[in-house]
Amino acid sequence: MNTDDRSDAHGEFGPCACSQVRRTARKLSLVYDRALSEAGLTVTQYAVLVNVARAREVSRTALASALGMDRTTLTRNLGPLERKKLIVNAHSSDRRERLLCLSAKGKSKLRASYAIWEGVQSEFVRRLGAPTFALFEKTLATAENVAESILNPPR
Repeated sequence: MNTDDRSDAHGEFGPCACSQVRRTARKLSLVYDRALSEAGLTVTQYAVLVNVARAREVSRTALASALGMDRTTLTRNLGPLERKKLIVNAHSSDRRERLLCLSAKGKSKLRASYAIWEGVQSEFVRRLGAPTFALFEKTLATAENVAESILNPPR
């Protein structure tokens, strides 16, 4: 068969894992963003609040790492949360280290938005099916690990 005559489902150049993941992520983010807009949050802002709450006090570097984002992207996402006084600076014994924590208002916002997040999460899992969701989580974690090993190969 002449390679110019290929007509497979993915076209001449084949499927791209990155494009599929990005397409899926955009749609799934939209689902969560629409639901969380009721609480005045995006899914990214919600994730920031959750990760700060889990850590209680966290540096920007550690938070960026936990979220899988660079510090510039984190700073852009922290801005609205800091302006709304949902995230504030925590007191640190090391004056060089600036830690973040949730304010009382941030804790309240997180509690209120959790019910919304839980509703959309439950709906997604229900529609996907619990066994498929478990496989989905495992596959995404494996893909993340493979990407990390490509970026930072063992020496």
